[in-house]
Amino acid sequence: MKVFKLLGLMALVPYLASAQEVQITNIQMKGPDMIISYNLIDERIDRSYSMHLYTSLDNFIQPVEKVSGDVGVDISVGANKTITWNIKEELADFSDGLKVEIKGQIYVPFIELDGVEKGMIVKRGKISDIRWTGGRGDNILNVDLYQGDKLVRGLGELPNTGNAMLKIPNNVPPGKNYRYKISDERNRDEVVFSPTFEVKRKFPLLIKMGSGIAIGVFGYYLVKSLIPVNEPDIAGPPDLPER
Repeated sequence: MKVFKLLGLMALVPYLASAQEVQITNIQMKGPDMIISYNLIDERIDRSYSMHLYTSLDNFIQPVEKVSGDVGVDISVGANKTITWNIKEELADFSDGLKVEIKGQIYVPFIELDGVEKGMIVKRGKISDIRWTGGRGDNILNVDLYQGDKLVRGLGELPNTGNAMLKIPNNVPPGKNYRYKISDERNRDEVVFSPTFEVKRKFPLLIKMGSGIAIGVFGYYLVKSLIPVNEPDIAGPPDLPER
């Protein structure tokens, strides 16, 4: 596989006067993955960007999908960013050389999310109320549950009514670094991630174990009470006198 390095280009917003630039610093192959290292430069370090990877296979029209790392929405400004692209999973085969390009634009959330705070605890099977503002009134929102960059499961579709009741299924493993992904069904670029939170069991495991012990002890005594007790023999009626 022959790979050509190409400096990334950023789609700049015309009215911004500050300098913005993407610098691809290195490209290497590691097994089935292409690792692209880059710097995201902006004089305003408080900005974040939507960053996507494109290739020459379709003349840089559609972003590739099998990617992870510093790619997608809400990418902060800074150096030493990496994008990992699983080429084998996305492409069946290709014989020509490949060029890559990184494009980005300033990230502006299409909705403002409320009701989820960083580090909060969400219990499985319990309904949580989330609220938001913004978005078009007629759009449908998709809600997914992620742990880090890994999709755990879809939580369904919501009308843009400004609030929703969400429930984490009981079979979701407890853990940290969970977050909601809310996206517009019609526009794949309109995506918002909630702050990360922790998922816990509805009832602590210790309480469940304690209940099991109590039931087991009760069952033992119940069974024990039903077992006949060996009592001393009661004398029978006297023998009839002999004639």
